[in-house]
This record gives sequence, C-alpha cells and structure tokens, in this order.
Amino acid sequence: QFMAEKYANTPLFPGLDTCFLGAVDEHGVFSEKCQACGKCVLGETGGICPVSRCAKRILNGPCGGSTNGKCELSKDLDCAWQLIIERLTALGRMDDYEKLAELKDWSFDRAGGPRKFIREDIQV
Repeated sequence: QFMAEKYANTPLFPGLDTCFLGAVDEHGVFSEKCQACGKCVLGETGGICPVSRCAKRILNGPCGGSTNGKCELSKDLDCAWQLIIERLTALGRMDDYEKLAELKDWSFDRAGGPRKFIREDIQV
C-alpha cells in the first residue's frame, strides 16, 4: 500500500503473499499495511488492503457507517473503502469495484485489526 501511495498513478499488483508489512508514518511511528492474510487482494482494490485498513475487514465495499470519508469507529481513521474507491477512480478502474470478491479463506489469517507501533524513544 505504501507503494500505491508513493506511485499514485500506477496500478499495483501483488507479487507474493507476505507475512508482515508496515510503513513508517513518521520517525518512530509505524502503521501496519498488511495483515499477512495469505490471500492478497491488492490487485483488485487499487493497492489498498481492506483486510488491514477496514476495521470490519469488509471485502465487498463500504459498510455504510462512514461519515465524510472517516470510519464510524474513529474520526481519526480513514474509511478504507473510501480510499479504495478514490484510488480505483483515479486509475480508471471502477469496473473492478463492481466485481464481487470471492469468499475469503481465513485459515491463512492472523487475529487482530489494524495495528500501529510507536517507539517514543526514537520519535522526533
């Protein structure tokens, strides 16, 4: 997902199913971008993962609880599906949004939601 953020006008396709992937938000602050679910969907969702970014891990579009692009769980949390829709629109790939995701085999998954790791000892 950080590659999709860095290269916003380029489609992203997964090269492999990863075990963990996070990104540096700022010095000492790391956000999880991949939950290592074992069945990557980044190619269908414009490079934004609904498993790690959606609090409800919904795979077929927004839940309807978001307001102004923010998740109903927190005004500080972007709605993952709003981000996906914006990205697919920018890439001219909204036809991918219309496709229903297959049922996910969660046996490859780990438990937990989006994580953020802060190392106060190295923050600036």
